[in-house]
Amino acid sequence: MGRTIEPDEMPRIQAFIDDATAYAEDYCGRDFARREAKAFSLSPSRSWDLTIPLRYRTGLVIHALLLDGVEVADWTRVGNQLVRNAGWAVREVTVMASWGYVTPPGGLRGAICAEVIRWLAVAPGIVSEKVGDIEVQFGSSSTVQALSPAARSALSRYKPPLSSIPMRPRAGLH
Repeated sequence: MGRTIEPDEMPRIQAFIDDATAYAEDYCGRDFARREAKAFSLSPSRSWDLTIPLRYRTGLVIHALLLDGVEVADWTRVGNQLVRNAGWAVREVTVMASWGYVTPPGGLRGAICAEVIRWLAVAPGIVSEKVGDIEVQFGSSSTVQALSPAARSALSRYKPPLSSIPMRPRAGLH
């Protein structure tokens, strides 16, 4: 920012860092901050495999899988799938794991820091001024905190590419 940060500014700056990180994670559909030994749940869509959502794939280390609160060991990870020959005959599988970046990439940190600096630059002040009959209007930081186009562009490398699902032709249509 080109100046010394005062201690009383740190809570606001940390809140902006947390918010910008959360916006970046939501935009990219993945967690960037490291989560250690946390639980998340997966719902089987088919009986024999579970797809690991993108959000959890970065640096994923699975510690245990629980079915109805009981740990199971007869599963295998195949790419982004958890496979169990006996199937997942439950509504929900609890995954105990760690995921996210141990050290976030420089480009990611840079994009978040740039957003925080941009947000800090928005300050209350004069929003319009009229000289004839002297009129001044004051405003607050009316811009909503959101990721700027520049941040979205910088974060695009961490976002999964869009893809389409092939359509099957209906019977009788050619």
